[in-house]
Amino acid sequence: MSRPRSGPTVALRLLAADLRSRREAAGITMEAAATALGVHEMTLSRLENARTAPRTATVGHLLRLYGTPEPEADAVLAALHEALQPGWWHPFRDILPAHLEGAIDLESAASLIRTYAPGLVPELLQTPAYARELLTQRHPRAGEDEIERRLQLLHERQQHTLHRDNPVRLWALIEETVLARPVGSPTTMREQLEHLDQFTVHRGAVTVQVIPAAAGPHPLLLGGPADILRYTQCALDDRLVARGLHAEAATLTDDLDAVRTYQAAMDITATLASSPTTRISAP
Repeated sequence: MSRPRSGPTVALRLLAADLRSRREAAGITMEAAATALGVHEMTLSRLENARTAPRTATVGHLLRLYGTPEPEADAVLAALHEALQPGWWHPFRDILPAHLEGAIDLESAASLIRTYAPGLVPELLQTPAYARELLTQRHPRAGEDEIERRLQLLHERQQHTLHRDNPVRLWALIEETVLARPVGSPTTMREQLEHLDQFTVHRGAVTVQVIPAAAGPHPLLLGGPADILRYTQCALDDRLVARGLHAEAATLTDDLDAVRTYQAAMDITATLASSPTTRISAP
């Protein structure tokens, strides 16, 4: 019925949503569809929620059961081939942070990412030297080879979001204290601040707003770092990624109330932050 995977890709999530929609449009209950397949209802539920990757024969059987026209069925089976391919991050599974296990492919397929950074520069905007200092702090027992691989993973994340053919729109809210907190050498900090400053001059897919300390308390101060991921595909709901001090405490959810709460908090906080064209000065 299914094969183990390293985690669902966006292509698999879209395929699963499509199969669920076709079943519902055909007026077939999950129980009836599972019976027709000769499997337990929970097995079909896992398939429709992208928790397992179906085999070609399984999808073909379901498409016939749902009365899918042959040209459409051929297109779905072609999409299945893409959905069964490992995500680009597959080679990094051994060092993948827990908070990214479910989010990394969703991140690289998003059309908009809104991020709040209370203590450090957001990972997608970090320079290699700045990131290296933080990785060394987070993994004090790691050797040079492991640190290099973790840097490569970050580089690939940045490439698959900010430098793809249709780059994500990234809107970052950064606390002013982040810019004053030294990470690494003065040269490292200067390069990092100059990197952020370029987005205030060359307005493109990245928007950076700095929240001044004088702004006082705001809703986002009640939580830690957070991202909201948005998609152009209607089958994919907005996601919230909230991260704590420990990676195991990270949360990935599409709960509408949680997403809206953070959206509202980001909207309010953005009104307190500097204009996106306000320059970021380096020492």
